[in-house]
Amino acid sequence: MAHYPGYTVLRTEDCPEQHGTLTLLTHDVSGAAVLLVENEDVNKAFGIGFGTFPSDDTGVFHILEHSVLAGSEKYPVSSPFVQLLKSSMASFLNAMTFPDKTVYPFATPNETDFCNLMDVYLNAVFCPLAMVDSAVFEQEGWHRDADGTVSGVVYNEMQGALASPDAQLQNALQRAMFPDTAYGFVSGGDPASIPALTYEKYQRVYRRHYSADNCCITLYGKMDMADKLARLDQDYLSKMPKAAARPRLTMQDEQPGAFVELPYYTDQPKPDEVQCALAWYTGAFADRERQLGVEILLGALLSTNSSPLKAALLAEQLGADIDIGFDDSTLQPTLELLLRGATVDSARKFAPAVRKTVDELLKTGIPHDLLLAALNEAEFASLERPGSLPDGVLDAINAATGWLHTGDAALLLHTDKLFAALRNKLEEGWFDTLLRELFAPAPVQVVQIPTAPKTGEAAAPARTDGKLVLEHPLTAADLGAGDTAPQGSAEQLAGATLLRHPSAGSLYLNFYYDLGSITPEELQYLNLLTDVLDELDTPAHTAQQLNTLRSTWLGDSRAQLDLWTGRQEGSPCHAKLSLCLSLLERSLEKAVEIGGEWLYDTVLTGAAAEAAYARVVSQLKLRMEQLFIQQGNEFASTRARAHYYVEGAADEACTGVSYYHFLCGLLEKADWAALGAKLDAVRSRVLQNAALTVSLHGTEDALEKLRTLLPESRFAAARRTPAQPYTQPLTPPVNEAFIIDGGVNYDVLAWPMPRDSRRRVLARVMSYEYLWHTIREVGGAYGTGMLCADGIEFLYTYRDPHLRESYDTFAAAPAALAARDYTARDLDEFIVGTAAKLDTPRKARAAARELDHRYFCGITDEMRTADRKALCSVDAALLKAQAAALSDALSGGVRVAFGSKDAVEAAKDLFDRVETL
Repeated sequence: MAHYPGYTVLRTEDCPEQHGTLTLLTHDVSGAAVLLVENEDVNKAFGIGFGTFPSDDTGVFHILEHSVLAGSEKYPVSSPFVQLLKSSMASFLNAMTFPDKTVYPFATPNETDFCNLMDVYLNAVFCPLAMVDSAVFEQEGWHRDADGTVSGVVYNEMQGALASPDAQLQNALQRAMFPDTAYGFVSGGDPASIPALTYEKYQRVYRRHYSADNCCITLYGKMDMADKLARLDQDYLSKMPKAAARPRLTMQDEQPGAFVELPYYTDQPKPDEVQCALAWYTGAFADRERQLGVEILLGALLSTNSSPLKAALLAEQLGADIDIGFDDSTLQPTLELLLRGATVDSARKFAPAVRKTVDELLKTGIPHDLLLAALNEAEFASLERPGSLPDGVLDAINAATGWLHTGDAALLLHTDKLFAALRNKLEEGWFDTLLRELFAPAPVQVVQIPTAPKTGEAAAPARTDGKLVLEHPLTAADLGAGDTAPQGSAEQLAGATLLRHPSAGSLYLNFYYDLGSITPEELQYLNLLTDVLDELDTPAHTAQQLNTLRSTWLGDSRAQLDLWTGRQEGSPCHAKLSLCLSLLERSLEKAVEIGGEWLYDTVLTGAAAEAAYARVVSQLKLRMEQLFIQQGNEFASTRARAHYYVEGAADEACTGVSYYHFLCGLLEKADWAALGAKLDAVRSRVLQNAALTVSLHGTEDALEKLRTLLPESRFAAARRTPAQPYTQPLTPPVNEAFIIDGGVNYDVLAWPMPRDSRRRVLARVMSYEYLWHTIREVGGAYGTGMLCADGIEFLYTYRDPHLRESYDTFAAAPAALAARDYTARDLDEFIVGTAAKLDTPRKARAAARELDHRYFCGITDEMRTADRKALCSVDAALLKAQAAALSDALSGGVRVAFGSKDAVEAAKDLFDRVETL
């Protein structure tokens, strides 16, 4: 067993799930818990998590999360976190406030960068200047402006976060379930309560919770662990004696049968948009076998519209959709069912309907194949670890969670024995017993009813504006040469182009049908087809049976549209209908069989399909209405991009306001037979005639196997039409504002710009040298930035209290940036931070898809090298010239905003048209 001075090693154990070993330690002086995850992952990660348990709705821990990253004793500058965002090679850099903990993780593939970041993070959390500088509290938390209005970054963020009916419903449900503990409070902060937080209380809460004996530190990846532990000990932990007692969470007496009726204030209350949430407690956090069993049970019974419990509930016609929620990361895990698109009467029937359908299901027992499929799907996900978070960041969050609730930081990092145990219990009827136990108590219930709103109611600064001074600042020399794509092969087989890239481990099989010959209207129908496929039967299987087969044999399976702008001459748009499968190599034959049946044989006409269309289109419309409130900046940028290049126009037609109008039109006509016929015709033409590219990311053996499978599969065709660029007429730019519920705005200003990799540096300077200060720190918006894409650039704000003022700030940006002086050190920071994003480590599935993207778009290693070289050539003169030239681009750009009624009406002269969504 290794020995680390200053620490006591509690245990070391193999961990195949993390492809390495785990070592748990405690620091002798401070009592800090430490977990080492040693493996060969070069994307090294660090995380420090504190137990933080709110006692009110002021959001003090959310404000502290923002505040500690705003200057520290060793790094006494205004925004060290932002300066790290500019200049670090980090693949992940953030902080997160949870209902019971706050975690500060990062990941980077660079050793020097890792040491820099670890020191900045540790100095931030243990030595923040926010404790002696109330200006940080006022900026990040709240302050009162001269006109009496309240503002602040967290205050404005939560105005947006709590604007949606879903967020308000969730908070009410938590209050009802946990009236006496920390989980009953809004950990992010309720805007109505945030101004009650005083600077003095904020300081007291920090000192009680941000102590070394109330933290768990994780070090992950391929690195010298002894060196990192020595740094931790010498620079921080050895100077922090244990506190008298660390804060603790308390247990809540369960509240079965609690009922709350909640209004949701909106200018357009509709009687059929009532929501009803039912929730149950699922047992002890420490019983990981039970909690994993709950996850598998919910996957089997409720994951799709055809799953037995959800299908039975939808058949009661109480509402348009039912969502499930399950949080097993808290001390008292919970599950919930959410009925959307209900009426007051039907919402009150939801709980009895759940009871009835559960009882009916228990009479016959849960189908074995459904449980096995859900278990297989969960196990594959635990191995592949999908999503964008680096594995080390996930481990740091999980380590903090396990440590917090059980004292064991390694608890959540082991899963293989749990799956093995549950496979045995599957044969013993254990899941039927679990279902009976979960739903036996009366649920906690919240009914949310749309309602019209009521009417008629001098000390010296601790921080400087200087630059962050690191001991070992990165330079362009640290960037390396960049990654190169693994050499692949291409051949013609069964009427398709077969690509293969070498890959070990999980196998990725992607089918791409060219859509260059279809119309924009047909593109919308194809997008809808990808949304409804899960709901449709085939001649051989019901939708439920087919979904079960997919979960049993595949890790992930999805149909989607892909839209990419190519690097070929003329910047063509490559549009694809894509079937993407991830699997273990032994399941390749089943993957081809199941994928072919799912894509080709689903029955698109008839009564069953028509019922599915009515259900899914209504569900999609409801979800988009929620997203308008939560992610308005994405819809605004999508709308703006549609005027300038084909990919943008196609994307807007399939994901933006135009698609929402398309769904509304289908609901209004309700001609589901005609819809089925249209989908059938478009699908047939694409699948039978369109050029097909099959991409395999796997071993040579898998390629040999696929060569024998494809000619006999549904994917084979004698003749296909050659691929061609997708085209679509562009509409003239128009300034638009869309009125949404909620008290925040999302402002976008976009303009066309030929592709030039050097402009990514300008975008980084704009984002972190100008917009962050003017829009976020001064203006109080939660997010802002400048983004460059192929053929388009745009400025945006996110959860912004302002609308007109932000557009004024945008207009002043070119002159402000052109007037700045940029030193050699400045340029190094901008270039390093920008270029590092070109090589951000990707997980296996994302890496496979990126290789496919490069293939279709003609992106070569030589192009990427040239992009990097051009980016690294940026100098101060070019930056200033680019900034000055932005003035004309911005003045001719298009404005699109999603915002509150008051803000839009006050700035309506900025827009050519205004629409209420």
